[in-house]
Amino acid sequence: MQAKMPCRNAPETLGWIALLLIPALTVQSMAEGFKNPPEGAAALGRAGGRIAIADDAAAVSHNPANLVDLEGTEVQAAVTIVHAETEYDSPMGGSTETESPWKFLPNLYAVQAVEDGRFAYGIGLTTPFGQSTEWDKDGLFRYSAPYFAELRMVEANPVVAARIGERLSVAAGVNFYWSDLELRQYYPWSMAVGNPAAPDGLAKFTGDGQAWGANAAVTWQVAERHRLAATYRSSFDVDYEGDFKVSNIPGPLASPSSDFDTTIKFPSIAGFGYGFQATDKLKIAVDAEWIEFSRYDSLALDIGENSALLPAAEIPEDWDDVWTYGAGVDWQFSEGMTFRAGYMFIESPIPDKTMSPTLPDADRHVFSVGLGRKSGGHSLDIAYAYSLFDDRKIDDNQDAAYNGDYDISSHLMGVSYGYTF
Repeated sequence: MQAKMPCRNAPETLGWIALLLIPALTVQSMAEGFKNPPEGAAALGRAGGRIAIADDAAAVSHNPANLVDLEGTEVQAAVTIVHAETEYDSPMGGSTETESPWKFLPNLYAVQAVEDGRFAYGIGLTTPFGQSTEWDKDGLFRYSAPYFAELRMVEANPVVAARIGERLSVAAGVNFYWSDLELRQYYPWSMAVGNPAAPDGLAKFTGDGQAWGANAAVTWQVAERHRLAATYRSSFDVDYEGDFKVSNIPGPLASPSSDFDTTIKFPSIAGFGYGFQATDKLKIAVDAEWIEFSRYDSLALDIGENSALLPAAEIPEDWDDVWTYGAGVDWQFSEGMTFRAGYMFIESPIPDKTMSPTLPDADRHVFSVGLGRKSGGHSLDIAYAYSLFDDRKIDDNQDAAYNGDYDISSHLMGVSYGYTF
């Protein structure tokens, strides 16, 4: 017969529950920390060189100053398919892995060039941020981390571009963001109240919010075959409002539902690119981006009348600003056919002490290839990118349950179809 666990008093019980609630909310916020892959298959194909030589409607996202190089009206629909998995090995023995590895990121663009390329305007509907992670419900993280966390974001980005003289083009736009998030976490009430018969509870956090931002870009034709470009996207904060619900509460420990509020701080991003038309058929580009992830230094939490369960109103995160570097090439090897290749190095902003299973990450090397076909007004691009992650061994995390080895893999596939009227 299983021995009955001693019943805890109320302060002990609330403190024990709080230790579970804190990492649950914290790791959900991590689901937003990284940009999604480059929008559009042409940009993904030359992943490390997409700022200075952006030359299709997806330039709305990468460098809208280049829109004046387009002709007429162009529309483009694109989807990026992500296959990402993580395997975890505990220092105490045992292992587990993520589930549901397939994700789909759609994007849509429309651009109009006017007055013989002196002006252009356009709009992009994209998915710039957002992550989703799902672990085995019965795995090693069943009680120490959320088994499901998802953040989705849609951006509407209207832009206007103008050519100033013969060598300079500029652009500016506004960004409207809509985002929602969801997290699901199991709680062992049997351990909290000392009753082995008490069933596990399921806590669910849901919320959504909106925000505004701005962006600007400039491209300078330094010489006949050389150009420099710079882009900037402002930071923004999304205030999420929604509901917190928890089931199977044993006694008056908490309310089964309450309001849920939090704010996630998204980074500003500055990009720099150099493009070189090496021959009539070959373009070479190099990029660098600075991403201000240090804005995400802490996470404020509010679960309404259940906030008494939380011992602190803010959770430290201490993310770092990071740089990405890369290069890419476009080679038109035959009439209407272009081969693309790229490389990009991406730093992880998450320090060991605050990394969690909900968004395991590490420095990565991204290798990409792509193929484009143009015929009449039609264009079709396909691309593939593989992310080679550095080994990530955590041994000093603020939650000892998250220490261990994380083996991360990621494959990206992109398809774009465009039509020019």
